[in-house]
Amino acid sequence: MDKKLSAIIIDDEEHARENVRLLLKENPQFHLVHECGDGQSAIAAIKKYRPDLIFLDIQMPEVNGFEVIRAIPENERPYIIFTTAYDQYAIQAFEINALDYLLKPLSDERFSAALKRATQHLNKDENANLQHRLSSMLQKMEEEKSKQSYLKKLSVKHKQRILFVDVKDIYWIEADNQYVKIHLPFDSYLLRQSLNQLEKVLDPEVFYRSHRSAIVNIDQIDHIEPYFKGDFFLFLKNDTKVKLSRNRTEGLKKIMNW
Repeated sequence: MDKKLSAIIIDDEEHARENVRLLLKENPQFHLVHECGDGQSAIAAIKKYRPDLIFLDIQMPEVNGFEVIRAIPENERPYIIFTTAYDQYAIQAFEINALDYLLKPLSDERFSAALKRATQHLNKDENANLQHRLSSMLQKMEEEKSKQSYLKKLSVKHKQRILFVDVKDIYWIEADNQYVKIHLPFDSYLLRQSLNQLEKVLDPEVFYRSHRSAIVNIDQIDHIEPYFKGDFFLFLKNDTKVKLSRNRTEGLKKIMNW
């Protein structure tokens, strides 16, 4: 192929982008046109640059890799190589639908094989068929997601261990940059996930988004006091004070029969 193929790297971790960047430099048939550190800017970049290929991380805060793909019309999607830490369900879905993926940390051999497959695929102009398979996979994942029960436990990394937290023991959750902080009766742990992502998998009858930066366990609310111009403070059973925004008050009133 005489024409260089354009590529975009999408990953919220700088060292992961650097790894792909260095590996891509060893393959002169590809030209890196842009890098993105979050899903929202990735959507804009794909529409702007119309790349032939993207390396797309799945686990990103706020807007994940699958949400990026859903935001791009099927006939405008580039060839996609997903990059991910081990995720059994996602990998099984990729393999069933013949979609390419790379496990982190990336290996030189596997990376070269993925690029070779991408080059062959783009030469054959099979993108429409690939995007149809991808859309089918996304639809099936949405259907499975709607059937799934809400989280009962959360896994958090603490020192050299992985701890499993019962969600019923959580008092509240607050946004902390690209992390969330899980507040338990005697400890707090950081989890590398966005508040938006976590909100989707917690039971909305138990966990309520009281503020753009906070989710509370309503079973842990002791009492409520007015604050200022329609805002309130939620006082939890451990004496923690969490803000309740006035535009989120009505939803909590319905749940708690307030």
